[in-house]
Amino acid sequence: MPILFAFSPWADIGHDEPAYKLSRLMDKCLWFEHEQGGYGIPISWALSGQTMEAIVRTDDSIKGSIRMRTAKKGVFSAWEQSEIIGSTFHASGLAHPCLDDPYQDAYINGFVKEDIRHTNYVLNDLFDRQPRGFCPSEKLFSIQSSRSVVEEGYEYCIVGGEHFGGDSHGQYNKGMVFSLENGLKVLPTANEIMPSDFNRYHKAELLIDEIISYARRNNIGRVLLSADVDFWLDDNGFERIKWLFLKARERSDEIKMVNASALVESAWCQGYAGLVSLERFYQSIGITDINKYISTWTNAAGNLQFIDWQRSARSAEFIKAHTDRYFRGINNEQWVDGWKLQRSKEMWMNISGTVFYDGREQWYNFMPDCFDENMNKAWNLLNES
Repeated sequence: MPILFAFSPWADIGHDEPAYKLSRLMDKCLWFEHEQGGYGIPISWALSGQTMEAIVRTDDSIKGSIRMRTAKKGVFSAWEQSEIIGSTFHASGLAHPCLDDPYQDAYINGFVKEDIRHTNYVLNDLFDRQPRGFCPSEKLFSIQSSRSVVEEGYEYCIVGGEHFGGDSHGQYNKGMVFSLENGLKVLPTANEIMPSDFNRYHKAELLIDEIISYARRNNIGRVLLSADVDFWLDDNGFERIKWLFLKARERSDEIKMVNASALVESAWCQGYAGLVSLERFYQSIGITDINKYISTWTNAAGNLQFIDWQRSARSAEFIKAHTDRYFRGINNEQWVDGWKLQRSKEMWMNISGTVFYDGREQWYNFMPDCFDENMNKAWNLLNES
């Protein structure tokens, strides 16, 4: 059986120029070899809801391309087509590190699920697609918050493989398809391979060689790669993706490029490993509080050093106050202006994705004026409610 590998670039874009570049890149990949009866290049495009709106706003034709080229052509071609993977609309995090129960549950039910539902509406309205795959912002994930994903209709979720570890045990499990008790399937990335490292992989053959070597070395049949789509928005982006696809096809007896859904479905195919419990794997690598453990591609050590704790604490205070006001209202303890209460949440959502960072210097104190302005507006509306 050939090694299956999938490529899932992530995008959270609101500005017109990069959104237009992304729509053109997607269009070229979707229609590649269409004249010869091909299905395009099988890429799992992971997009926040506001990115979906942005690419259509700047290039309306992409709406028809996505509708036509991601529609299943048949059972045997489904693995070879592009797919759209959802996320939260505002790139908000699935979990919040400064909230304890029951406020964490309130955040999941009242904030996260609403943001996912917003994306689902856009996904259906623009592209006539139902949710299947999910990629959280910064790949931030916890088992506790995973119910927000599955309850909003998603079948599988992509997570960063960094916290799995770099030893043989960790790398082996990055080729597995995990399942949770709530039914959600989880796909970890093979983070040791960065497809955006064009200095190292200046030829597509080198990246294909690396994927095959990684899979054989770890005795796995699946490899999932992911990176920010920004790296492919220049003039060479499409050529890099095209040659990755073509070079993999030249070695089809060894490797096959598919979409991320195919990796999940391969768990039921002879020759590939079946489903594995994520809870049991977490226990095997020494994670104690397996339900509340927060993973992300920037948190390999499990220490949450990537978080701006000051901003996180400020946002948590708003969530607590909003939750308290909501419950006082529904319990008839005080009169609450429901419209202003909801508007305050929407104002907070505008900056919900700016709490989490990686270690790069340019992300320190990111967009301070925007954060303060939206936070102040959110508080004003909440107090008026």
